[in-house]
Amino acid sequence: MMQGEVGILDKRSLLLALLGAAAICPAVAATPAAADSRPRYTYRVHDAIYGAIGTYSYDVDESGGATTITTEARIRVSFLGIVLYSQDVSRIERWLGDRVVYFHGITKENGHSVEVNGWAEGEQFIIVSPAGRVAAPATIRSASPWSAGAPGSDVVFMPDTGHVVKVRTSSEETSLTIDGASRQVRRHRIDTLDGSERYDVWMDEYRTPVLFSIQDREGTVTFTLVR
Repeated sequence: MMQGEVGILDKRSLLLALLGAAAICPAVAATPAAADSRPRYTYRVHDAIYGAIGTYSYDVDESGGATTITTEARIRVSFLGIVLYSQDVSRIERWLGDRVVYFHGITKENGHSVEVNGWAEGEQFIIVSPAGRVAAPATIRSASPWSAGAPGSDVVFMPDTGHVVKVRTSSEETSLTIDGASRQVRRHRIDTLDGSERYDVWMDEYRTPVLFSIQDREGTVTFTLVR
C-alpha cells in the first residue's frame, strides 16, 4: 500500500490497512466482549470527500491457544447511483501469543483480486504476494489499528499488497467525543518513515479501537466503532 502502484481510494478506504489484527490478539481478549465465543466489531467508514463509503468489521475467535481474526470490508463510492469505485476485503489472521503465524487475504478492487499469504517459518515470517516472496522478521505485524501502542517490531506488512514498511509511533492520554458522548482514550499516532501517511488510533481502557483514521495528501478517512 505504501510502496509500488496502489490506487488512492484503495489506500484511503481501509485504513487502508495500517496497522488485520496484530497485537489485537491479547488486547481484544481483555475486553468484556471477549467473553463471547466469537465477538464481532463493526465500523462505519467515512471519507472526508465522498462521505459514507462502507463498513469494516472483524470477528475474534480464541481456541486451542490461538487467536484468529477474520476481517471483512465493503467499500463503495457512487455518484448519481453509479458505482465509481468498489473494494471488498476478506482476511484471516492467526496469532500464537504475540507472534503472527498465519495470514491469508484477498482484496478485490474494481473486480481485480490481489491475494496475499503469509506464514511463520523458523525465525522468519514469509510473505507471498504478486510482488514476490519476502522473508520478514518473526516480530513483524500486519498493518492494523489494533497493533497501535503494542510492544514489538516497528516493521509491518500491508495486508492488501504484502509490502513491508517501517513506521514510528507516539501516544498520549486524551479525551474523545463520538456521537455526542465524551470518553477517556489513549491516542496512538503512527507515521511512515517517508512521511507520506499518518495514522491515528484512539483506544479505550480495554485497548479496543473506538476510532481510527488515515491522513495523506488526498485527505482523511475515518473508521468509527458502531457495535
